[in-house]
Amino acid sequence: MPELKNKNQKIDNKKIIISFLILIILILGIISFFKLTNKNNISLEVYVPTPEASMNIGEVGLMEEGETLDVVNPDALENPVRPLDMPTPRDIFHTSGVITAIQANSVIIKGIGTNFDDQKKRDLTVVIDENTTVSGVKGDLKYFKQNLKIGDEIAIEAPYNIHGKTEFLAKYINIIEE
Repeated sequence: MPELKNKNQKIDNKKIIISFLILIILILGIISFFKLTNKNNISLEVYVPTPEASMNIGEVGLMEEGETLDVVNPDALENPVRPLDMPTPRDIFHTSGVITAIQANSVIIKGIGTNFDDQKKRDLTVVIDENTTVSGVKGDLKYFKQNLKIGDEIAIEAPYNIHGKTEFLAKYINIIEE
């Protein structure tokens, strides 16, 4: 009989080891599943309509009825930012300029005048937030401060109409390489 106990004990030990290995594999599988489906990394893009007021034309650089470009801005006749016979579009979403200052969450640029009826070059405050993409990197204010420098020429796209506005939020900013 001692031989029978020894055999049963070996079978019980094998069952315990196999059960323990199965339990470890299940636990590792569950941990892997939760790591792959980490709930903290879920990003939802929510459509938020642009407020109607942000599509309105700003007040800066508008020309009164009867005013002409040669009276308001004679320099624009020599170096126009668009053909002289072409009216300024009502909706403008892009502009460009050279960075003259960098602030906490914005840059000041010397605009080229494309978003004004009088085509005058003005200082523009371009606000940067967590939704702004700077040279392909979205929402990283440290990156923007490290990569944008005074003297850089940049192109800006806004999420709303910037016609006649000197301060606006940027959606995209790209450095213009020469």
